[in-house]
Amino acid sequence: MDILILGCGSSVGSPIIGKRLASFDSKDFRTRSSVLVNVDNKKILIDSGADFRYQALKNNIEDISFVLYTHSHADHTHGIDDLRIFSYMKQERINCFGNPYTVRDIKKNFSYIFDINNKSGRPRINLIEINDNFIEQGIEVKPLKIKHRDWDILGYRINNFAYITDCSMIPDETLNTLYNLDLLILDSLRYTSHEAHLSVDQAIEISNKLKPKKTVLTHMSSELKYEDLLSYLPKNIAPGFDGMSIKI
Repeated sequence: MDILILGCGSSVGSPIIGKRLASFDSKDFRTRSSVLVNVDNKKILIDSGADFRYQALKNNIEDISFVLYTHSHADHTHGIDDLRIFSYMKQERINCFGNPYTVRDIKKNFSYIFDINNKSGRPRINLIEINDNFIEQGIEVKPLKIKHRDWDILGYRINNFAYITDCSMIPDETLNTLYNLDLLILDSLRYTSHEAHLSVDQAIEISNKLKPKKTVLTHMSSELKYEDLLSYLPKNIAPGFDGMSIKI
């Protein structure tokens, strides 16, 4: 299994537009959070954020097998129209999965995609509600129920890899499904607490409890500088960066 971090930035990315930069490390340039998981040559996209077209071009992505959505916020869904080209190339619909709230919001926010009377260009996708484990194209996917402040959203586990972004709390029933991981990619917005996201120290605490072989932080704000954070974190935890590739 190969995991490619397409983006690991917060909802506004890093750097923040409109702010003058004195100096900037390349690993602090972060597009909106998304990953591509390659399992048995199946390319699984988790979230199609506002930067998805750029991410696809930068990483030479030529195929998307199916899509997993964590939730419906703009930074996780607003690249959905760029699935159009992939569906045209495949000459078939792309299955996209999310919990009932996410499916409801995507259908409302991008109603033109699902309007049968709309004959203009639009992505050919099937939007499918999920609540429990399912198998798609031979790959078992385990949705992970988590909280994003007062939102019920999803992370995902595929084999010994789990992806949890935009998380303020992981219920015990979900924590119990997250042991024996080779890789955990985990939300970590900033050093200080936030009502809708894990802080760096909270992410460290969760990683220490679950003891995956490796934890990589994502959805990081521009205040988290890569080199500083690398020095702060325990050895088995690392900050992510755009383009980071991990094989497990």
